[in-house]
Amino acid sequence: MVRRSSSARFMAGAWVFPGGAVDPEDHDPENLALLDGFPVGSENGPWLAAAFREVVEETGIWLTRPPRVEPLNDIGVFATAHRQGRAFAADAAVYFANWVTPSMVPVRFDARFFIVAIEDRVVPHPDGLEIDAAEYVAPTEALRRAAAGEWLVPFPTQRTLHDLAGFRSVPAALEEWRHRPVVRVQPRLRVGDGGALEVVMPGEPGFDELEDAGPDPEALAQAARVAAGNGSPVVEVARGED
Repeated sequence: MVRRSSSARFMAGAWVFPGGAVDPEDHDPENLALLDGFPVGSENGPWLAAAFREVVEETGIWLTRPPRVEPLNDIGVFATAHRQGRAFAADAAVYFANWVTPSMVPVRFDARFFIVAIEDRVVPHPDGLEIDAAEYVAPTEALRRAAAGEWLVPFPTQRTLHDLAGFRSVPAALEEWRHRPVVRVQPRLRVGDGGALEVVMPGEPGFDELEDAGPDPEALAQAARVAAGNGSPVVEVARGED
């Protein structure tokens, strides 16, 4: 997991999985050809290209065969890969979850989560700008730190960590998620007592009774004020499509 720096424009100080917004270069057919073993024309191609690119940009880790660590240079990830004949181990990655921001949030994202195995001896090198720390951590330990207030972890990341904690190993998670449908999650928000916002997940009590309410910046601002008054950390929900 990586910690977003205090100067990051989105989720400053939060511990998250490496990742970021899909850029135009992630749609380029020549760059998509760098995804070794990935089906040509798959709609997930740009998201997966963005995932591999962001891991390099944020941690210096190239998920190639074998994986390597090399901080990003001035010409960029894909230009470097083309020049040096590198290909990403795309056939080793599994797409397992799709989180969509609740409709009440004015600026929303469509985040796709991928899992890939990597040897922990490949030491990450945070870029020092957007990311100021990186650490291999067991899901249960990350959840403990979040519960203890040691780490600020966004809700979707916490739920994903809970899912990961249910597996005995990374290969077990890969095997399970490779053969089951992708989970698409779009929570709904409910204004609770005192103006605090509550996240209601599909299948939880009250979810079906809630509507996909339109954007409500004032309700979000009030929830932030309530959280601040309670001394609770606040993580921004989104500022763009990730």
